[in-house]
Amino acid sequence: MGYVLYGSKTSPFVRRIRIVLDELPYEFKEINLFEGQDAINLNKINPINQIPVLVDGANTIWDSRQIFNYLNAIHRFSNIDWMDENQLTALDGAMNSGVALHLMKRSGINIDEQIMYVVRQKDRIESILDYLKPYIENEALKNWNFHSISLYCFLDWAIFRGIIKIDQRPECQNFLDTYKNLPSVINTEITKV
Repeated sequence: MGYVLYGSKTSPFVRRIRIVLDELPYEFKEINLFEGQDAINLNKINPINQIPVLVDGANTIWDSRQIFNYLNAIHRFSNIDWMDENQLTALDGAMNSGVALHLMKRSGINIDEQIMYVVRQKDRIESILDYLKPYIENEALKNWNFHSISLYCFLDWAIFRGIIKIDQRPECQNFLDTYKNLPSVINTEITKV
């Protein structure tokens, strides 16, 4: 198979697909989403202008969740039911809110101010982490699958970007500590400079 994955090394959406692909042959093409020719080229292969993008021959898949579904249909990583889909929707919501906050920071907006949109994004992340707490304390510690991979990528990225603090969430720190030494996690680690 000739999978080609386009993305950045820091994106939690890209990282979760890189971990899923870790034991499969694929080529990773790192792109800068925000400037230069990379941004122009991305728009040519993905009209929604986001990463990751997976190219498999004539098939181009534009969204990390759809990429996973595509790969899962081929490789049968796991069976996903409606409850699993709800949890993934929650995780995607947390990642989307985190990315929105990060882009606001990059745009010079102070995300420590009580701006309605900022507060809404922060509340959404906290609500999702509250909802996922039983999952994090139990199931996530037993099964390394797309759900736990997505959770790991979000938490690690959000801490790295200063979007969340987990001082008051020992279940999150325990979860990160459980998986931080997996080869696929180390191979895709965010360069913390």
